[in-house]
Amino acid sequence: MADTSKQTAAMLKRMSPKLAESATKMVFHQNPDLAKRYRDAGKEKCLQDTSYHLSYLIEAVACDSDALFSDYVLWAQQVLATRQLPVQDFHANLIALKEAVAQNLPIDQYVRVANHLNGALQLLEQNNNIRYVTTEAPLEPVAQQYLELLLSGQRAAATELILEQVNQGVTVKEIYLKVFQPVQHKIGRLWQTNKISVAQEHFCTAITQSIMSQLYPLIFGTERNGQKLIATCVSGDMHELGVRMVCDFFEMEGWDTYYLGANVPVTAIISAIRDQKPDLVLLSATMTFHVPAVKDTIKAIKETKGLEQVKILVGGYPFNTEKNLWKEVGANGYGTNAQEALQVAQNLLAQEK
Repeated sequence: MADTSKQTAAMLKRMSPKLAESATKMVFHQNPDLAKRYRDAGKEKCLQDTSYHLSYLIEAVACDSDALFSDYVLWAQQVLATRQLPVQDFHANLIALKEAVAQNLPIDQYVRVANHLNGALQLLEQNNNIRYVTTEAPLEPVAQQYLELLLSGQRAAATELILEQVNQGVTVKEIYLKVFQPVQHKIGRLWQTNKISVAQEHFCTAITQSIMSQLYPLIFGTERNGQKLIATCVSGDMHELGVRMVCDFFEMEGWDTYYLGANVPVTAIISAIRDQKPDLVLLSATMTFHVPAVKDTIKAIKETKGLEQVKILVGGYPFNTEKNLWKEVGANGYGTNAQEALQVAQNLLAQEK
């Protein structure tokens, strides 16, 4: 079954441009009102959106995971709803995509893809039963105050608030887990529900990164334990804040860490592993369509002479959505957050002793 899923995903990927174009033409032909509402610019945007839907569908099929595509569909539905775009248009787009797949793939592969699309369509049809906003615990007072300062653009006041908390005895770990992490999740949710712009989201993230840098004297002052970590975002992934926080957690436990940054090519990662000889490598992926890059990177590392036994930990949103995905990409383990990643790492190294 796994081989069939991968073969189907490979076929989808090869035919992705053709499928996206075919589905776009089909949805506008079947729904004449779309052309009136969105015009030519709307057709181009629809083509881009369809390609985006396909990128998630391909990975869901490759991993034989209903969760990956269903999670994306719910996310996309909420994004559209909060921007006053009819969910019916999304539904029509997926129906056209399903028809395009039926016309271009062999029947056995079509059935496999259709199962994922049917599940997504069913979710959209059950529109009234879907929670548009995930119920979240209220932010703690400090986190709430920090969020409000970020959203109002008060960089200095936000920085002062965090540094004051540290001076009063709050640990950096607590700041990361109880302030930075929930606030970043909240900021992402605010963008998703169209409450803030992309520019505001980036501004808030930049302030948090700046404050993290100011906390480094406390982080790097921990006594070393002789263990070494290399951490990075895989090629194509520009979302670095989460993996930086994980890296800092390892530093606070006495590890020597080498953070390579975002969007790092495989060759550079392998070169760093050879030079630094780490006890552990941490690879991060934020979007589902970055998962192949994680798998390819792990494969390349494991096939490099002398690096076959390197322990590799993965993390990021796709791995939290599909709990067994870390096994699919060939990793040795994964963590849902910084604290868990550290614990998993310690368990992996303990097994070698």
